[in-house]
Amino acid sequence: MRIELADYCIRCGLCEDLYPDIFKRNYEEHCMDVLYDEIPADLEERVKKAAQDCAVAAIIIK
Repeated sequence: MRIELADYCIRCGLCEDLYPDIFKRNYEEHCMDVLYDEIPADLEERVKKAAQDCAVAAIIIK
């Protein structure tokens, strides 16, 4: 499983607050970073929940 953040992400930080093991704010580039290129199997359910919790549905599961 892979995820990406859509261009319309508002960088509210909710994903980092709720899922700091998956997302981190990048202050230098003013964006949110995904900490994994390929999501480990044990985090897949958390990623699905993060996508549901995103305020603007910017977390896209591939």
